[in-house]
Amino acid sequence: MECLDRSALPQRLAAIPDPPSRLYLRGAADVLGEPGVAVVGSRRATRAGRDFAHGLARDLAAGGLAVVSGLAYGIDAAAHRGALAASGRTVAVLGSGLDRVYPRAHEGLTRDILAAAGAVVTEYPPDAGPRKHRFPERNRLISGLTLGVVVVEATTRSGSLITARMAAEQGREVMAVPGPVTSPLAGGCHRLLKSGAALIEDADDVLFAIGYEGGGAAGSPPEPPEELKVLLEFVGAETTTLDRIVGATGLSPEAASEALVQLELLGFVAAHRGGYIRAIP
Repeated sequence: MECLDRSALPQRLAAIPDPPSRLYLRGAADVLGEPGVAVVGSRRATRAGRDFAHGLARDLAAGGLAVVSGLAYGIDAAAHRGALAASGRTVAVLGSGLDRVYPRAHEGLTRDILAAAGAVVTEYPPDAGPRKHRFPERNRLISGLTLGVVVVEATTRSGSLITARMAAEQGREVMAVPGPVTSPLAGGCHRLLKSGAALIEDADDVLFAIGYEGGGAAGSPPEPPEELKVLLEFVGAETTTLDRIVGATGLSPEAASEALVQLELLGFVAAHRGGYIRAIP
């Protein structure tokens, strides 16, 4: 664990109106200074929202950007996992101390982030527990570490709108993903869009909004492992059952199921109505 005082903060974070007096860190400190984008949203996200956040973060990480989020359930966790699926780097900003990771169910995700040369940071002492007021407070750090914030799903009362407001106050780009007008989880995003946020449909929209030209080709997901490519060929836009895949590939049901789980974790397929479909790139 490291403790960075104000003089050692990364430049972007040090420049916000109310930088932390200290930043506790586990992981690679250098990732905090890399160009990054925050991907945030509802804890009670829909499956479609989680899939979109995962794919967006995967493509941004593949394009050379660090993905920053808050380690919460829903959109945040999907964003961290998307970056990891591209062998990218991601930063989790906690509303608790480093010895009190919250939610506890994401301690494994935290280890994965650290193993991939990412970082977990907080302004709170190591033994500080999660408190309700600390989560909106930490949101200024999420936006402060980045070039911009993408809100994927949010109600009109979502804490993600606090992150977006802080991003605007810090001079960062505010971006939002539109959704069905009948969905409460689209309400917050549509409010941001009406207020001038950039409309985001894919990673290229994010790169355009923040004016980022470095890194690789965003929007191009990584290649699947060689041993999974044959199986992936049999999963298309329509639901493909496990039995059909077993029949087409000659794999055992156990081997096919394990391979499909790997492809789902990597973001290439998604479970759908008793089978699998090819994930939208």
